[in-house]
Amino acid sequence: MSTEATRRRGPYGMEYARIEVPDLAASIEFLQYHVGLQLEQHDDEYAFLRADIEHHSIELVAAPQREVSWTTAIGFSVESEAVLDDLRDRVTAAGLEILDLADRVKPLVQNGFAVRDPNGLVVELFTEFTEYAEPPLIELRPVDLVHPFLATDKYEESLHFYTEVLGFQASDHVGDVTVFLRCEDRYHHSLALQRNKEFYVAHLCFRMKSFDHVMRGRARAQYKQVPIASDLVNHSASTSIAFYMHDPKHGPRYELCDRHRVFTPEEHATHRARRMSVDPRNIDVWRPAADDWGRF
Repeated sequence: MSTEATRRRGPYGMEYARIEVPDLAASIEFLQYHVGLQLEQHDDEYAFLRADIEHHSIELVAAPQREVSWTTAIGFSVESEAVLDDLRDRVTAAGLEILDLADRVKPLVQNGFAVRDPNGLVVELFTEFTEYAEPPLIELRPVDLVHPFLATDKYEESLHFYTEVLGFQASDHVGDVTVFLRCEDRYHHSLALQRNKEFYVAHLCFRMKSFDHVMRGRARAQYKQVPIASDLVNHSASTSIAFYMHDPKHGPRYELCDRHRVFTPEEHATHRARRMSVDPRNIDVWRPAADDWGRF
């Protein structure tokens, strides 16, 4: 029997992030205009915004006491009740507390639970996430929320949690400072970890319909003078081309990308994670030299 046939499966893919923001109305407007999300539900305390048919990609939570945003939770769908039960068993065996899903999420899924990662970030796992019959009637919008990128001062503990407990698979390493982890949806990475002096969600990645739409999003950011935290990058590991914009009041950096690599089923089963050197050319193939860190 093959290793793939006996492998304990991980989550399927990322569905949403929950972000506390100081000005709910302003963050709704930002995500509508700059990311292309559609507002579906909201009141004075929260807002759900979606990219495609999944119920939401971002949940904003009003937190007027904050000066800048803070990401409190990430949500991942799971393929079946059997996989969800196995994930619950693994979390329990690891001595971690099983938490309830957030109240606003419970009616939107069939079953699920939550757990805190070593950084305190809540990870929600569930089956049968509610969908809409059609995607939003917006031309300039994302088609998927691909991954979060987590900076952490608990790198080894986080790597163990996401791989050994939750079953993510390593796609590539950059030295011992960054690792790209994939889920069962076979994106090159559905989560990434970076060794850092503190924990924070560094960015959220949205896949756009085309490179043209990436550039139109970049033009909107320039027009509104939203800081472009990192301009066009041709990622060597995932093959995606992207830019990053950042207004800390509205969330982490938002990456709009095109051409993010999706493994074939055979690649997903057999891929060996590469060990790449800490070199800007192993982050962006357009970098001309090993000392070209200036655009990060």
